[in-house]
Amino acid sequence: MIGSLRPVGLIARREFVARVRGRAFLLSTVAVLVLLGVYAAVVATIASSEDTARVGVVGPATALTGPIQRAAPTEGLMVAVVMQPDVAAGEAAVRAGDLDALVSGEPTRPRVYVESEPEADLERTLVDATSSLARDAYLTGQGVDPGALDAAVGESGPVVIAAEPPDPQAGVRLGLGLGGAFLLFFSIQTYGAMVAQGVVEEKASRVVEIVLSSVRPWQLLLGKVLGLGGVGLLQLVVLGGAGLAVAAVAGVLTAGAGLVSTIVSVVVWYLLGFALYATVFAAAGSLVSRQEDTQSVLSPITVTVLLGFVVGFNLLTSDPRGTAITVISLLPPFSPLFMPARVALGVAPVGQVVLAFALTLAFTAVVLALGGKIYANSVLRTGARVSLREALGRART
Repeated sequence: MIGSLRPVGLIARREFVARVRGRAFLLSTVAVLVLLGVYAAVVATIASSEDTARVGVVGPATALTGPIQRAAPTEGLMVAVVMQPDVAAGEAAVRAGDLDALVSGEPTRPRVYVESEPEADLERTLVDATSSLARDAYLTGQGVDPGALDAAVGESGPVVIAAEPPDPQAGVRLGLGLGGAFLLFFSIQTYGAMVAQGVVEEKASRVVEIVLSSVRPWQLLLGKVLGLGGVGLLQLVVLGGAGLAVAAVAGVLTAGAGLVSTIVSVVVWYLLGFALYATVFAAAGSLVSRQEDTQSVLSPITVTVLLGFVVGFNLLTSDPRGTAITVISLLPPFSPLFMPARVALGVAPVGQVVLAFALTLAFTAVVLALGGKIYANSVLRTGARVSLREALGRART
């Protein structure tokens, strides 16, 4: 057994090293990493451009300092209140761009001096601050403690009891699930097609005849699947890791959002899914002898996977607990794409995950058996396209 697997390891190593050192792999990986870097830079630039608003106060309007600072967070604004020596100095600072606004005059009816017009969030902050100050002044005049009133109001209100409390990490989980599904789809499609193209290339150049003089067809097929599967997994890890790093830097990812379970799930399902699809692609590629004919045998496979991905992706975003996406995630051809996403979202019961894995494993075993037979019966036939009926017949001796 070990002796028969040795050629498989050599073939897998050859495929892996050749593809990883190839220009296409390096360029595609670097290109995506550069795009992620640009995205991270844009996010950082946008975040850094959201400077703190600087508001000057002078005279009686200094009483608005506290209310402005309390009102700003409710508008999603950061405000620095700067005392000014006089109105003239404050207006000069506004014209020079050192202040966004100068507030002067009576606190409940202040004069706001700006260069053109105030930003909407800053204007709302000032309105909230003056309203709060006017309210407190009125209550104090009526002998009511504003703080006591706020405390009483704060203790009132309905108590909501949810049967299923909302998940604060739902958005992050959805992003992880959809990102994992897309990476799996991209990798399986890309490297599955690469397996088929490699088969056709070797068949057209007659290299496969030389190779098969030393190894058996199933060994060559398995070696190709393992080698290119390793390449795809490497790129998946690199791009996925870079994407997670960018998300962490952007502040949209936390370690408690099901990160570890999602990564493990994506890797396990990728290995199983790639074995399934790569075998199908290799068997399809063995039916033709020219690169020009490759697309004709791959199109039915790629279109089926694409349609399933689009439908499943939409169902996943709209209703991840729905019956439709549950059924799709249990179907072996699509389980590797959507079950990891449902695991990330926390909506896939353990029983469904185990069932999907068992069905996909059994389906993959059947596909490997049929794909290996098609490959063995077709890979040495050149010229006209081999029909599926001929490919499923008995191997030539």
